[in-house]
Amino acid sequence: MDDGLVTPAAPAPAKKPWRARVVQVVRILAALGIAYFIVATTVRQWSDVSATFRSLSWPSLGLSLVAAVACLWATMMAWRSMVGSLDHPLRIRDAAPIQLVGALGKYLPGTVWAYVVQMELGRRVGVSRAKVFIGSAVVTGLGVTVGLILTAPGFGVAFDGADATSHQTFAAVAVWCAVILLPFGLVCCYPPLLTWLVNRAMRLLRRPALDRPITWRAVLVSSAWCAVGYLAAGVHVWLLVRSHLPGLHGLVGSIFAMALAMSISTFVIVAPSGLGAREFLMAIALAGLGVPWPTAWALTLVSRLLFTIADVAAAGVSAAVGLRRIRHATPAAAAAAEETDPALES
Repeated sequence: MDDGLVTPAAPAPAKKPWRARVVQVVRILAALGIAYFIVATTVRQWSDVSATFRSLSWPSLGLSLVAAVACLWATMMAWRSMVGSLDHPLRIRDAAPIQLVGALGKYLPGTVWAYVVQMELGRRVGVSRAKVFIGSAVVTGLGVTVGLILTAPGFGVAFDGADATSHQTFAAVAVWCAVILLPFGLVCCYPPLLTWLVNRAMRLLRRPALDRPITWRAVLVSSAWCAVGYLAAGVHVWLLVRSHLPGLHGLVGSIFAMALAMSISTFVIVAPSGLGAREFLMAIALAGLGVPWPTAWALTLVSRLLFTIADVAAAGVSAAVGLRRIRHATPAAAAAAEETDPALES
């Protein structure tokens, strides 16, 4: 007897929305695209850099690779600090796979892919997609500003290097862009103004304003980590060029060269990871410091190859340590993030 009660039929399993299927296909294509561009970049560069590569000692190459990994780690720490100040603190084992694995998206044409991957991974540990995006964008802006500050004492050297190339006009325009952008970057680092800019961006994304204003502490800590990253990148370059630029002068010049290259190439969003633009700018700076142009260009390609290896290695290690946990994150964490990001899901 069921006492007149009708047992409700078990609900049919919900069909996967078509949007979710499209997102899944995009994720697969993005992963394949990242792998293709990484391999293609390495293959294209190898024929150009093999001779220069063989002329370098293995200790120099190994230490240069370690310095490149240190640069990536410092960048991750800058991102962790800023996102933590916007949303909630992240443990390193959670932040590393989000930022380092997500950063592989930069090997696709268009800067947006790195943000897309980071937003998806961040959502799985309860960080809203909007906060991940804003945190990444703010750290990118701080990184550019810190790079321009480190570049500023060597603007004259950069103009000398531009004269040493066969593309003097383009080189001079790039250096002038650095000169013009520096004061704007410094002004935008002022926390009240930065908070206002971020809230305007959140409004454009149809997201709520920040729960709390961006503080001087958040800006200074993230900027300090960005500076550490540039110093590590400068050491990476100096280990490759020290036969041409020995001593402290060479180390300072290498930091300047990498800061100029990494900060300005950020705006070349149509090239995967600023490919070509960063090497061109770094070669300009090295040529201005006295390295012959053909040698400077070959060494920048070696640098790019080592950074590609460092990107893959850092992402692989961080994924092995923390990505499994992110993949199996509790549904509550993802749901909590989605509650603040419903529009981004659609």
